Amino acid sequence: MKIIQWSEIDIRGKSSGQIKTTCPACSPERKNKKDRCLSVNVAKGMAKCHHCEAVSIRDERPMVQDKIYTVPEQNWRNYTKLSDKMVKYCESRGIHQSTLKEMSVTEETYYQPQARKNMNNIVFNYFEGDALVNKKFRSAGKHFTQISQTKPIFYNINSAIGEQEVFIVEGEFDVLAMHQCGYKNTISIPNGANDNDDFWINCEKYLQDVSKFYIGTDNDAKGEIVSEKIAQRLGRYRCVRILFENKDANGDLMKGGVDLVKSSVVSGKRYPASGTFTIKDLSGGIYDLHENGLPETLYPKHKSFGNLKEIFTVMRGHLVVSTGIPSHGKSNFTEWYVMNLIRDYNLKASFFSPEHSPMALHQSTFIEKFFGTNFWQDNPNRPKVSKEQIDRYIKWANEKIYITSPDKGEMPTWDWLLEKFKEQMFIYGVDIFVIDAFNKLEFEKSNDSELSKIKNILTKLTMFAQMNNVIIFLVVHPKKMHKKENKEYEVPNLYDCSGSADFRNQTHDGYTIYRYFEDNPGQAMERDDVEFITQKVKMKFQGDMNGREVFRFDVVSGRYYAKDQNPATFVFDKEESNGLPEFSADKAFGIESNDLPF
Repeated sequence: MKIIQWSEIDIRGKSSGQIKTTCPACSPERKNKKDRCLSVNVAKGMAKCHHCEAVSIRDERPMVQDKIYTVPEQNWRNYTKLSDKMVKYCESRGIHQSTLKEMSVTEETYYQPQARKNMNNIVFNYFEGDALVNKKFRSAGKHFTQISQTKPIFYNINSAIGEQEVFIVEGEFDVLAMHQCGYKNTISIPNGANDNDDFWINCEKYLQDVSKFYIGTDNDAKGEIVSEKIAQRLGRYRCVRILFENKDANGDLMKGGVDLVKSSVVSGKRYPASGTFTIKDLSGGIYDLHENGLPETLYPKHKSFGNLKEIFTVMRGHLVVSTGIPSHGKSNFTEWYVMNLIRDYNLKASFFSPEHSPMALHQSTFIEKFFGTNFWQDNPNRPKVSKEQIDRYIKWANEKIYITSPDKGEMPTWDWLLEKFKEQMFIYGVDIFVIDAFNKLEFEKSNDSELSKIKNILTKLTMFAQMNNVIIFLVVHPKKMHKKENKEYEVPNLYDCSGSADFRNQTHDGYTIYRYFEDNPGQAMERDDVEFITQKVKMKFQGDMNGREVFRFDVVSGRYYAKDQNPATFVFDKEESNGLPEFSADKAFGIESNDLPF
C-alpha cells in the first residue's frame, strides 16, 4: 500500500471539513494531472486516493490518558530480506512471498521471554499511516512477544481508511490470507481472542464511517465470544458473521485455497437487528429455540438474592424501569443489581447519574458495595475501606464501570445522551446503561406536549435497546403519593411514574423498591426491610407479574440481601463468610495476575 506524507497534500488552507484534491502519489504521472482523486478528511487527518489507493494519516502525538507510547525504531526496512526457510514456512500456510512483501512482513532476531533467549522471528509490523507504531514477533515455536508500551491499534488499520466495508479477523496470518484472496480491507484485533478498549479508542476515527463489517474471528468458543463483543461495539445491525470451515481464514486457505475462503465469506450471516426478515432469515433462531429452549435471561446469581430470579429477570434488548418513593433506595438497589450482573456475566455498564455528584463521591458507594463495608468509618467487625482495597477496586472497575457526564457548561439532552451511549458501545463495548433519573435530561425544543415528548423518548430508548442488544435501566420518580392511615406511603406502580402512563405501556420490564423506615408488625416488616415488587415482565418466562421479595438493607455497605439469607457481608469470591475474611479481588473478578501480552 502506498503511503503519502501528510505534508505533501494540498489541503487548500482548510482546517476542517472534507475536500478533494490531487494525489501526490499518482497525479503527476496521470494524463489528467488535475483530477482530484484524493479524498481528504481534514478534521480527522485522513486521506485516500480513489485511483491508486494510496493513504495518508496526519501525524499526531500518540497519547492516551496522559501516557506517551513507546515508538519502535523506524529502520524496519533493514530486515526486509526474508530467508528461504521463512518464505517456505509461509508458503506451507498458503501465503505467497508477494503477499509478505505487500504487507511489509519482515524477519528479525529478537528476544522471546517465554523461551528466555534470542530467536529468529517473523515480524508483523503495525503501521498507522507511514508511522511504525508496533512490532509483533512470532517464533517458529509459536512464541509471541511485542515491543512493550507501544500504541495498541488494529493490525493493517491503513487498509480500512476510506472503506465502506471492512473485514475483522483474529490474527495476522488471517489478514495475510484474506489479503491474498482479494480482501485487502482486512484488519485484525491485536491480541488474539481478547477485546479491550485501547485499540478501539485509538482506531475509532478510522472505523466510525464504515457501513458494513464482516467479523471473521476464529470459529471456536473464544472466537465466538469475541465476535459477539465486536458486534456489540459496532452495532449488530451493520455486522455480518463469517464462520470459516477450518477455524479461521488461514485454515480455509491451507485446506481449500482461495475458493474456500471466498465461499466462507459469501456464506456469512448477518446479526439479527431491526428491519425486514424472511422466515428463512429467522430459521436459525427457530431451530435454536426448539433445540435449546427459551432465550437467556439475566439475574444476580449469588444466593443472597433469594428467590428474586423466580419473580424477575432481565434480557438484552430491554428497557427496564425502576421506580419508588424518594429515599426508598430505587437508585441504590439498581446499582447493586447491575454490579452483580457485571460480575456474574462479565459485562460493562455506564451510569448517567447527575444526582450523584461529584463523580468521585459516587464511586465511593460502588466501593462500599464491592467490599461490603463502609468507605468512611470503621464498624463492628468491619473496618472501613483501605487504600489497598481502593487500588483493587480500581483495577477491577477500570474497564467495567463507566460514568457518563456532560462537560462543564454543557446541557445534557436526550439526543446528547444517546450519542454518548453509541460512542461508549463502540469504544468501550458497554452492555448496560443506567439513566438516573429520567427528569435529569432536557427535552429537545419542540411544540409537542410533555406527554408526546415522554412517549417519543421512551420509544427511542426501547428501539436503542433492541437495535443494539443492550439493557437500559431507567430510574423514574413517581408522582406525589398519598399516605395511608398508618402514615406510610402507598406503594407506587409504573402507572404512578410522573408524567405519563407510557412508563408502564412502553417499558419491557419494571419494578418498585419500597423501604420500611419503621417496624410494621401488621405486615411482618421491620425497620430497613425493603420490598422488591415486580411491576412488569415482557415475557412470562422472565418472572411473576405479582412477585415480591423482601430484602434487608445493610446501611453500612449499601448492599441488600434476601431476608431469609445471611447478612450481605459476603465477598464476591466466597459463598459464606463470618465478618470479612481476606479478600482476593484477583480471584473474585477474574483478573489474571500473570496475563501474557497475547
